[in-house]
Parts: sequence; C-alpha cells; structure tokens
Amino acid sequence: MADRTLADAFALLQSGRAAEALAVIEHIEATLPPQPRVALARGLALRALGREPESRAAFEAGARAAPLDYALAYELGVACERAGDDAAALAHFERAGVLRAAFPAARFAAGVHRFRRREWAQAIAHFRAVVDSDARNVDALVNLGLALAESGRAREAEQALERALNTQPGSAEVRHALGWALHRAGRATDALPHLEAAAGADARAEWLVDLGKALADARRADEATRVFERALARDPKNVSTLRTYGQWSVARGEFNRAARLFERALAQAPGDSALPMYLAQVELLRSRWDHAWELYAHREPRALFEQRAQAMGGEYRVPTLRMLYGRTAALVAEQGLGDILFFLRFAAPLREGGATLVFAGEPRLHPLIGRTGLVDRLEDAFDFEPGVTPVLLGDLPSIGDFRVRPTLRVTPDAQRLERLRDMLERLGPRPWTGVTWRAGTPADVVAHGLYKTVPAERLAELLRPLGGTVFALQRGMREGELAAASAALGRPVHDLAAFNEDPEDALALMALLDRYIGVSNTNMHLAVACGAVADVMVPFPPEWRWSLAGDSPWFPGFRVHRQLADGDWGGAFASLAASLQGASPRP
Repeated sequence: MADRTLADAFALLQSGRAAEALAVIEHIEATLPPQPRVALARGLALRALGREPESRAAFEAGARAAPLDYALAYELGVACERAGDDAAALAHFERAGVLRAAFPAARFAAGVHRFRRREWAQAIAHFRAVVDSDARNVDALVNLGLALAESGRAREAEQALERALNTQPGSAEVRHALGWALHRAGRATDALPHLEAAAGADARAEWLVDLGKALADARRADEATRVFERALARDPKNVSTLRTYGQWSVARGEFNRAARLFERALAQAPGDSALPMYLAQVELLRSRWDHAWELYAHREPRALFEQRAQAMGGEYRVPTLRMLYGRTAALVAEQGLGDILFFLRFAAPLREGGATLVFAGEPRLHPLIGRTGLVDRLEDAFDFEPGVTPVLLGDLPSIGDFRVRPTLRVTPDAQRLERLRDMLERLGPRPWTGVTWRAGTPADVVAHGLYKTVPAERLAELLRPLGGTVFALQRGMREGELAAASAALGRPVHDLAAFNEDPEDALALMALLDRYIGVSNTNMHLAVACGAVADVMVPFPPEWRWSLAGDSPWFPGFRVHRQLADGDWGGAFASLAASLQGASPRP
C-alpha cells in the first residue's frame, strides 16, 4: 500500500473498483498532508459505493479547502442534485463554469437546471457555450433549440435543431425536438414529417400526443383522433395523454368522451388543480349541474380563500339557505367584473330566504350594485367578521335549487349618460356601433383558460355599408389593430377602450350604443344589466353560458353567432350579416 498514489486511486475508480480506491485514499489521507484532489477522489469513491451523504460531505470539505477548484465545485453540484437540492446544485455548476470557462459538463448541467426553471435566456447562454466548445454536441444543440423555441426565437431554434439532425440524422430524439419546435412556431404541416418519423421509430405515448396535436392543428382531425387512441393504448394511465385527448375531444364537440377521459385522468392525478376545471366546463355544457358545481369548487380562487380561512383559525364551507336565515352573508367576489355581475343573480334566493347581504369586492362596482337594491352594505374586501358568513360568488349557484335566474338590472347614471351622449354625437352620426374581438385568458397563461377571438377586419368589413360611427371597446389593443380595422371599415374606428376602466362609463356606453358586437366579455354582462342586447360571436367550444346551440337563456334577446367545430367562422359571419341587415337600431 505504501507505494500506491492518488493516480492509482483514480485508476481504480475508472475501472469500477471503488472499495479498493477508497482504501488507497484513506492510506494517503493518513500519511500525507490534506490535498483537495484527495477529497475529490474520496467523494467519488463514496458516491460509487452508494454512501451519498458522506460523498457530499467530502466534496464540501474539499471545496472549502480549495474554493477555486472547478472539479470540486462541479462534483459538489452533482452531489446536491442527487440529494434533490436543485438550487445549490445550480449554484455549484455555475461556479464551476466560471472557474473554468471551457468546462462543457458544468455549463450543460447549469443549462439543464435553468431550462427546468424556464429561465430561457440563461439556459440558452449555457447551451450555446457548450456548442461553441463542441460543435457536434447533439444534446447541447437539442436543448439549445428547445430553449430558443420556448423563448419565441423560432428561426434560431430551427437552425440549432437542423444542425443536431445533420450531426445525428438517425436520432428519433432530434427528429421529435425539431418537429415540436416547428409545431410550436405555428408550422404544423412542416412539423408533421419529423414528428411522424420520431413516432415511427419510438412510439412512446408523449411523442404520439405531440403528433396528434400537430395533426389536429393541420386540420387532419380523423388522423389526430387515431393517434391519440394509439397513445392511450400505449399508456392507458398517462395523465398527459388523457388530458390532451380530452381537450381534443372537447374541441371536436365529443363532450361525452371528453368527460370520460377527464374522469380517468382525475383518478390518476386527484391532486391536479386544472383537471376538475376542464371537467367542470364539460359538465356545465352538458347541463349536469350538480356534478359541475361540485367540480367547480376546486377552482383556484376558492382554494386560496380556504387557505385564508384556515390561517384565521376558521374553515370555509358553503352554507345552505336554511343556515343563512336571519344571518348576515358576505358575498365575496373572487373573479373578474363580468363574472361578479353574472353570479350575483344567484344571490336573490338568499335575500328572499331572510339573509342580510353584504357585497365584499371590487370597489368600482359598488355604485352599480348599490343601485340594484340587492345588498345592504358594500365592502372592499371580506375580513372574516364575527357573525358574518362568507359565501364566494362562484358558490352561489350550488346553494338551493339551480335554475336560470334573471340578471341584475342596473340603471345607468343619468349624468354619465348625458356626458357620454354628447361625446358620441361629436365623434360621429348614428347608428353608433361598438365592437370587440378578443377576450379571455389563453391556455398558456391559465391551463383551463377560455380564450375568445374573431378577426377584427371581418367585423369591420360587415359594418362598412351600414353607415354611422364605429367604436372599438377592445381592451389591450395591439399595435396596428385599430388601423387595420379602420382600413377594412373605410373610415376611422374610434378607440373608446379607456371607458372600460370605469364600469359606470362602460354601463352608460352599452345603454347608448345602437348596436354592440363582440365576443363574450364584461361588456356583455353590462349590456344585459342595463336592458340592452348584443350580437355575440361565440367560438367553439362555447363557454357554458352561451349553450351548445340556439339562444342563451342567461342573455335573453342576444343574437348568437356560432363558430363551427372545425374552426370555420363563415356561418357565424353570414348570420351576423343577416342580423345587421334585418335589425333596426335602437331609437
């Protein structure tokens, strides 16, 4: 043993003889002064023997003794990663990369961690550094391409992934990554050959799901369904497959199948926060009210409110009508302005049942709600007052018997009406038409978001021959949209989006317009509240309040124009054109 060196220990480690290597290392430690690289060898030997905590301790000791040793920093990062301490692992990997710039392993590991954290710019920098030092590193090229794609740099992503494919043309992994990136960039048709080749080589469930999505976006619906079925046959309990196939079934109008798929996904992932909402939306469309409201109880605002109640030492439970008799109930707002107005219609049975009502929520709505006579007091928020029972607005439909109830009627403020009438008269002649073309939350922001959009130019084209003045009430207008709509109309479209900020202004505007056309948004709720009607462009699948067909019982008199399940708006615009030609403006 006396003649064995540290080089011998590393050679033993490389040959898989960790126990012998550790014996050599212990002999060196006993006979020679401490050396950082001996700590490195000890850590590697202990790791190979499965003694992870001791391995990490060895690397930590070595790093303290030699803080500029890049190898110790890197191996300490690996030890932290294996222990599940990802934040520490990332810090050590990045330190190793600083200590030795030409250290691809450290930069790659740091890039992977940044990627998992969705920190695309940092991930791109790390993977690019690896590629700069090793142009044929396929793993780095693939991860670089995926990070570029995630950050919206589609052309650069394609270039990186094409380089990876040229380096390793037979790789199904690279094929799939390139197809995924092309699909994400909106190029479903270009993506399909790559996704099909990858799935043909390795028909793993998640790759089949990506192929199904691309086929769906390429309008190859029947093929997409068959691919989703293949993915499900491959892994019947895969939650991602069940969820995605369920979403595709909803998009196809196959609501019964969608419900079964979401139910199966929930059985596998009962703690998933989005799945109950997907299923609730389907059940609402199928008019399965009791089950729908049971699922709707899993929405995020309610979960947060329940946490608040627990932090205050209490518990939130939805009360019955009998429990509220003679008590004060706080109607706690939890969602947007339109939903607040909509759900308040279900508060009437509470008042009729002998409850005193307090509205707790959005101060901008206080004047409107106060004029309805529904509530006895208005508060900005609910503070868990003693003797006051909270009821979240979204839970009101589940109290008592569920049925269609009339909206709250809100009379616009007279002075506001007069002021806005003068303004509209200065802007142009009647008929006055308001339009919006986009609303809701995209699914990439909220998993179960409902996003509604129609082409603004087509709306404007239909209004062109009708004369009068057109006003855009679109929130969050994008650059160039107003100019494009004005060009399609052949005259200016006036921007009145700012009037959405004050519900009193928006309510008065809805009352004054001769016609309002748009997707479902807060203004639709204000329109029905003041007794107006509107033309509603309803995407497929529809939000439950607009039903699957015919008129909406929640918005009587509103003219509903529906997109088809295949995405075609032609029939909806033809229906709108007939409505525009046949209906007289309000006096």
